[in-house]
Amino acid sequence: MSLAHGIHTVEAMIGRAVLSRATANKLGQTHDLLIDPVRGELAGLSLRMIDGSLRLVDYREIYSFGQDAVMINSDEAALPVQDSPLKALPLAKYNLVGANVITGDGKLLGQVANVYLRLAETVCLIYEVRSSILDKLLGHALYFPASEGQAISGDFTRLVVADDTAGKAQHSLEALAGQLFVPPREDPVIVVRSRSH
Repeated sequence: MSLAHGIHTVEAMIGRAVLSRATANKLGQTHDLLIDPVRGELAGLSLRMIDGSLRLVDYREIYSFGQDAVMINSDEAALPVQDSPLKALPLAKYNLVGANVITGDGKLLGQVANVYLRLAETVCLIYEVRSSILDKLLGHALYFPASEGQAISGDFTRLVVADDTAGKAQHSLEALAGQLFVPPREDPVIVVRSRSH
């Protein structure tokens, strides 16, 4: 699902065909996205191969995210999980969704309810955090950039964020997107006219 400002849910990425740009082979489908929660960056993707095995693809090996398919540089870019340095990172949907979000000063903000990404020259990740089922029913949530992350527990159940994250967060995805992705302002055109005497 694509939202305003070119923002997509992680679930919209899952299931997309993954093709090799070098050979045009269909390798499989996107299983999930790998997140570096401390840096707040997309680290790569988990790929469900045609034979059912899982492989990991480093972000630097992803050529493009298209509407229908993800293009990776080559067949060899998809590494077996045990051979990839990415294996220690959490999966967005299967690990981060549901993690408790706690500020450095010990305040529980809630749980990650969804992860969003904006596909642009630099991919931007956004977390949606809710503190209860009632929040979900009422549509209450906090949205903040994943770059607020400072640490994650070894079992991926707790994400520590900056102390002032709640103050920087927005209550709607659109408001945060408007804050983060404001279109560049055009400089006013200044016309200099010279007078001849």
